[in-house]
Amino acid sequence: MEVEAALPQMQRLASRISEIQLPRASLSSVEKNTLAFGYWTEKHIEQQRKTNFRAAIERAQNDPEKLRDLRGQLAPFLRDTLVGFNYAHYAPPGAQILQTNPLFVRSHDFLGLQGAPQTWKQTEVFGSGWPSSAGGRLVGSLPGLPYALAEAEQNFLIPSREQALIWGDLVPQMIVTAKVPRWWHVTPAQLQWVSLHLNQGETLTAEAALLTARRSDFLAALSHNAPPVRVRKVSDLLSEGRVNDAIDNITPSELYMVARDWWATHRDDTSYLSTEARRLAADHSSELTPAAISRAFGTPKPTLTGSYLPELLSIRSFPTLMGYSSRLMAESWESSLIYYAALANDVLLAPSQLNVMIPEWTQQTVEKIFATHLEDWPALLRSLRLVGEDVRTRARKQLATLPEQKASLQ
Repeated sequence: MEVEAALPQMQRLASRISEIQLPRASLSSVEKNTLAFGYWTEKHIEQQRKTNFRAAIERAQNDPEKLRDLRGQLAPFLRDTLVGFNYAHYAPPGAQILQTNPLFVRSHDFLGLQGAPQTWKQTEVFGSGWPSSAGGRLVGSLPGLPYALAEAEQNFLIPSREQALIWGDLVPQMIVTAKVPRWWHVTPAQLQWVSLHLNQGETLTAEAALLTARRSDFLAALSHNAPPVRVRKVSDLLSEGRVNDAIDNITPSELYMVARDWWATHRDDTSYLSTEARRLAADHSSELTPAAISRAFGTPKPTLTGSYLPELLSIRSFPTLMGYSSRLMAESWESSLIYYAALANDVLLAPSQLNVMIPEWTQQTVEKIFATHLEDWPALLRSLRLVGEDVRTRARKQLATLPEQKASLQ
């Protein structure tokens, strides 16, 4: 009786599985044998392609033991479902491979090349360009999945400028930063706190251009967080009174740290921003601790810290290594989330919306990068601020249309 009751459910499951239309392999058997790599993955997909639950149920419908054994044939589909959940969770903004390649998840190879097991190694992109894998597959275990997905998807981001230089390690790190953290528990007070720090940092920059005494204090604080070459450049710009150009050469994370250090040593400052920061800290003391802000708006640093736990290390940006970018250089970039948090506060965005908007803003930032060399960090800052200006412009237009909409409704 139990078997008869479960039979309709099994038939529905069989019909759902039969709807999966997997593309046929584009390589012949000889070509597959020559390729060698991916044998078990191809066999895994081929077994799924040959699975016919309807026929198996019809053959075993009078035998309860055989019907129970059919559940074992669901194991490959369960494996792909669990792997697919991980892929979907860390899907980069504008993901193309996941949407267009039905074999991308199914072809995840936990074994790797023969003689070079990848079972417990970091996830890597392998086989790019091979038609057998529809352009590539991920190999290895799942701990490095977020970065590997970002690395596979970065070439699908279309630059908006000709000759745009996209750093090979920086862009995947920015994508990982937009996908690994989640902001469900971020509070409006935390957004306002970050915004106050950036405004205070820009205010101190402007004051440093007018007051010589303030300039020396500002540059001393900046030198703790920025490379000496850029500190010297900012100093020259401030001496010439070019405040906007100076701000364009200071990263948001550096502005945040300068303001943090300033408030730590100038507790008697009575300016509006300082007063508001003290009031906010008193009203929301548990939400605005350094650890809480680091957890909310920090970046994952698997190379530097061996963990994907988001945190702010407050370190100087690493230089290129022998003229090439590196993951160390990429992980030292901590400005994107800090800038986006202040931007969200400026446009009155609910913190929960960060989960949707930050990946979108990150994609736009990457596509707007126009750099001439690897050390051209101001190009990334310009792209970041261009996105911010576009968001603020749209927010102002939306607010301007609200009275008209209310009037039309009345």
